[in-house]
Amino acid sequence: MNQSFSLRKLPLILLFLFSSHLTFAGFDEGKAAMLSHDYTKAMQEFLPLAKNGDVKSQHIVGMMYDEGQGVKQSYVDAALWYEKAALQGDLDSQYNLGVMYAQGQGVARSDEKSASWFNKAAEKGHVLSQFALGRIYTIGRGVKQDDKVAAKWYRKAAEQNHFKAQLVYGQICAEGRGVPKSEKEAAKWTQKSAEQGHMKAQYALAQMYRDGRGVIKNNALSYALFDVAGRDGHGAAVQERDALLKVATPEQIAQGKLLASQWVKASPIIISDANPLKLK
Repeated sequence: MNQSFSLRKLPLILLFLFSSHLTFAGFDEGKAAMLSHDYTKAMQEFLPLAKNGDVKSQHIVGMMYDEGQGVKQSYVDAALWYEKAALQGDLDSQYNLGVMYAQGQGVARSDEKSASWFNKAAEKGHVLSQFALGRIYTIGRGVKQDDKVAAKWYRKAAEQNHFKAQLVYGQICAEGRGVPKSEKEAAKWTQKSAEQGHMKAQYALAQMYRDGRGVIKNNALSYALFDVAGRDGHGAAVQERDALLKVATPEQIAQGKLLASQWVKASPIIISDANPLKLK
């Protein structure tokens, strides 16, 4: 299984999209300024709160330094504020600090410290940290390589609906790395990812239905999934979809085209062997 290693910090705007409960004097003004793109005023509001120990403000100030919003970008200052918030238990700051140690941004690169911060957040249920731990245990970066531990963290992230983790965990089940080999489990988790619109999972699941691996062979559904992945930009999916024209019946192709035309992310094909053509 190909495992490239790249990590991204959380975008600052996400904090405000999902934190309407954070409302108090100063913070409200900073939030309003941030949402109106007045980053200088936002920093003027958040910085005093951060200096007084408010953990969310410390995280925000860290992100503003990280992204250069309202201040000159400084990874060093970003890391300092992330650490203040992280030491108070802020999970997003712990994750971001883990990314900074992994990439050597504002701190001396340390795979061990990166893994440690990811672990702190992952143990508390932080899904991005769980996915990151799955990756680093897979390749042995900052930790001893361990397929079983990697599988554990990928599964935890997958159970929280992380679509990339679902696909990776499905691949792990197909290969039997760190878990008992099971094509049925592989199809189950690949399906969950595919139903969220992940084109790589749609492509993988199309192959499973074409070949009858972990599922009952179904050319119509395979065609539909190849087609959906292809229109989302997966080049190989288009080629494999067209190759089905040589082996599938006209009825199967017609059925596959109908299914593909009905697929949208809000209403994906619900895949089951009992009723594989049912729609949500």
